[in-house]
Amino acid sequence: MLPLLLALPLPAQQPVATVEVASRAELVAAVREARPGTKILLAPGEYAGGLMFANLRGTQASPIVLEARDPARPPVIVGGASGIHLRGPAYVELRHLILQRATANGLNIDDGGRPGEPSQGLVLRRVEIRDVGSRGNHDGIKLSGVDDFVIDDCAIERWGESGSAIDMVGCHNGRITGCRFRFRGDVFANGVQTKGGSADITISHCRFEHAGGRAVNIGGSTGRDYFRPRDANYEARRIVVDDCTFIGSMAPIVFVGVDGATVRH
Repeated sequence: MLPLLLALPLPAQQPVATVEVASRAELVAAVREARPGTKILLAPGEYAGGLMFANLRGTQASPIVLEARDPARPPVIVGGASGIHLRGPAYVELRHLILQRATANGLNIDDGGRPGEPSQGLVLRRVEIRDVGSRGNHDGIKLSGVDDFVIDDCAIERWGESGSAIDMVGCHNGRITGCRFRFRGDVFANGVQTKGGSADITISHCRFEHAGGRAVNIGGSTGRDYFRPRDANYEARRIVVDDCTFIGSMAPIVFVGVDGATVRH
């Protein structure tokens, strides 16, 4: 006799809510109400920066998405100390956005000051950041305590003269692919920097045009209190840089406190 096969019910799918916004107030309200699976579509136009969102948390199956309603006319986030600051997020995606003229970091994502609880599941795709920071240590994208992330097909132009286009402190399991970085080669700035216990980061198929004095800084000089994990005895470990193009800079690749890195092609 053949065994009886029972049809078990499938787990319930998280409903996807799509919200269209056309003003800063509507954007803030939509993010405040966002749940796993929410997709927030930003209409073309300018939105004042200085947006800080804490504990914005989707799931791996149902991320929270902020993106342009019309990718051909991306919304522009203008000004603020940071254009957007995400504290303690999980499974959030930003797509087809422009951030410009923030006075400090263009986009700041961190673990909310909880080094043992990293933010995770971040995706940045076709995000442009330009003309942010000053002569100080200000970054296009600042990541602190972020794991399992993807930065794809993004462009960063002109950031802080002592900062980085993308600065990672204690970040792990990340991919930076197909991005463009443009600045000046006569300043102390970095293009991409992995430091503070960062590990398992791949930077591939990117183009660096005069992207600071050090186009890719593998490692760095991080204060002990900022390491993630705290007991890491390396600035960077298992970093891969491949299939990239470098034009200008005082040094395309720099190794500082590195425990294993591969640079090829």
